[in-house]
Amino acid sequence: ADDTPNIYRALQDCPSGPIVFTPNTTYNILTPVQFNHSDYSVLIQGNLTLPTNVTAVQAAVNASSNGGFWIYFSGQNVSVLGSEDPWSGWIDGHGQQWWDAGNTIARPRMFGFAVDTGSLYNLKFYKPIAWVVSLATASNVHVGNTLIDARSTGSFPFNTDGIDGSGSNLLVEDSIIYNGDDAFTVGQNSVGTKNVTFRRAYVSYSSHGLSIGSLGKDPSMPANVSDVLFEDVFLENTLYGARFKSWVGGTGLARNVTYRNIGVRNVSFPLYLTQSYVDQEYPGAPRVNNASVIMQDFTYDNFYGDINTFHPGDGSCISDPCWYVLYSEGADGTQAAILRCNAGACQNFTLSNIHLRTQSGVPATLLCNNPPIDSPDPGFVCRNGTFV
Repeated sequence: ADDTPNIYRALQDCPSGPIVFTPNTTYNILTPVQFNHSDYSVLIQGNLTLPTNVTAVQAAVNASSNGGFWIYFSGQNVSVLGSEDPWSGWIDGHGQQWWDAGNTIARPRMFGFAVDTGSLYNLKFYKPIAWVVSLATASNVHVGNTLIDARSTGSFPFNTDGIDGSGSNLLVEDSIIYNGDDAFTVGQNSVGTKNVTFRRAYVSYSSHGLSIGSLGKDPSMPANVSDVLFEDVFLENTLYGARFKSWVGGTGLARNVTYRNIGVRNVSFPLYLTQSYVDQEYPGAPRVNNASVIMQDFTYDNFYGDINTFHPGDGSCISDPCWYVLYSEGADGTQAAILRCNAGACQNFTLSNIHLRTQSGVPATLLCNNPPIDSPDPGFVCRNGTFV
């Protein structure tokens, strides 16, 4: 039976919490649940499971008024604590059947946390259908010890984005993420994202790495992103490492972004930047080409490891031309960095201690469109060819 009504009953009977999912119990969250309360806590000591009935999930998403979130929190002073038991505290999305069917219709967003002042600890997600954790519009939130496992035993797990950090005053640390899209992202609706840190993480499977973007999709809503730090992250077998993408004709500003102490093993594009992104499937209306999201004060420090030279790419390449080949023309598996700035749009860039090697042993290379301006010590030579 559906346990969602019991959750609402518990919230009504005990509005200040704690709301406890007891150990050694599996709860059927067969319809979406919204925790629209303040000053309470939730303890997920048992396991939560979404429906296995695809059409039922789609119907619930289509009827949703909150953007399709299955579990959603709002309010102030909210804490959610998972279990330290490796067998308990899981949230199971049953995503494999969606991935194998290539079903992208009315997919749910797993977990939304639009809270002012709160915390998430010890949460574990297994085979989420698509987007996993959203901190969009959240503020003053601390996230720790998150495990996301979106590894597929069949078809590619499209859009299994790990954590959307498009909020303010966010600290996300000690994460393990296996997924098929951005592990952590500051997304395209970032019109007030600031003071965000993602640190101490292991990222693998076919992840698309640590992303700023895509920004500037709607030129009437300029991007506004500042003070973002990625540090002490190791990425293995991923498509991207440090990634930035903004739309053709996008507007806005991304400022004071740092990637520091980033290790890579078998990563196709360790440092990647494009300002000419367009979604192949949903390109939208024609766009003005002479506008750009301005990038100021970007630092890339202490990158080490090896580039996926022999088999670059991942299973998300199902179009012709492949979507990531379209934005990495000329790449051959030897690029330590692809930096495709529009003229004058990249300002005050610094690259230091970039120790990236190819698996074949040839010198690492660089693709660079326009040199960053106002960069007193950029630390590299912007030219197509050997990385210097």
